[in-house]
Amino acid sequence: MAALTVTGYDSGGTGHSLTQLLSFGWECSKSRPYASLELSALDVPGANWFHRLEVSLNGSQLFSGRMDTQVWEQTVSGSLCRLTARSATAALVDNEAAPVAYQNYTLDQLLFDHAYPYGVTGSTLSGGTLSQILCTKGMSHWDFLQFYCRLLLGYLPWVNEEGILMGRQETGEGVSFVQGDYESFTLSLDRTGLISRLYVLDSTGQYRPITNNFAQALLGEKTEYYAPPGRWSQNLTQAAGNRFREGQLDYLTGKLVLPGLHRYRLGQRVDFSGDGIAFSGMELSGIALFGDSGGFHTTLTLSDPAAGNI
Repeated sequence: MAALTVTGYDSGGTGHSLTQLLSFGWECSKSRPYASLELSALDVPGANWFHRLEVSLNGSQLFSGRMDTQVWEQTVSGSLCRLTARSATAALVDNEAAPVAYQNYTLDQLLFDHAYPYGVTGSTLSGGTLSQILCTKGMSHWDFLQFYCRLLLGYLPWVNEEGILMGRQETGEGVSFVQGDYESFTLSLDRTGLISRLYVLDSTGQYRPITNNFAQALLGEKTEYYAPPGRWSQNLTQAAGNRFREGQLDYLTGKLVLPGLHRYRLGQRVDFSGDGIAFSGMELSGIALFGDSGGFHTTLTLSDPAAGNI
């Protein structure tokens, strides 16, 4: 299937090449800290339960991760096996962090405790210390890592395709598409989630007003009263920013569908134009590669980078 090389490894480390693929799907997104893989094949050895999958595209590694599910199905074409897997950083969300009250907790120590043991391979974040922070029962390592960074750095980090923890910076060179480069594009504007002002419940039982300049610049008019979750109750500005962000991340989104399988990088800036419409500086926030008997496609999800910078 195209220039894909797929290898499944059993629990003993023996690799098995899969060449009779019927479908293939790979996806990564800034909204979650791992890449995911789904495929179906007719030549999975019947006696093998795979432990790990690796995929290369045009000789370059696209995916390496642990198996999540493996389902066998008898079909008219033969014994079909459906496989799903996620990259190593899925351990960030799968594993619960220990409830601990930290004192004078540095960013470096956070990474060694909650990131590197769970698939993160590096970090572009730069340092600092929180005098105190509580990891509460039920938080995953990813929950706590984002909570810490929101308080210390003022923004939420994300994980790129190589498992590196990223900040706000752009990645890679910008890319441009004109009509003829893509099969289709969809551009959507949805202002219903924009919150112009929040009244946030503080520790005294009073509601404190916090304004969202991003929504106001877009003439948003919605007002809400908001009681932050417990761990945010002492950090009202950040809690309000989180609420604003949730409502506006998808206010402007685009999807470009390209023929064939192509590699791009999360965080790249994208310009595109079509018949009577053009947008520039949108952020590549999601990438999906898909292939089956109908052909191969790359879908790029685009968003306004300013919407998440709160």
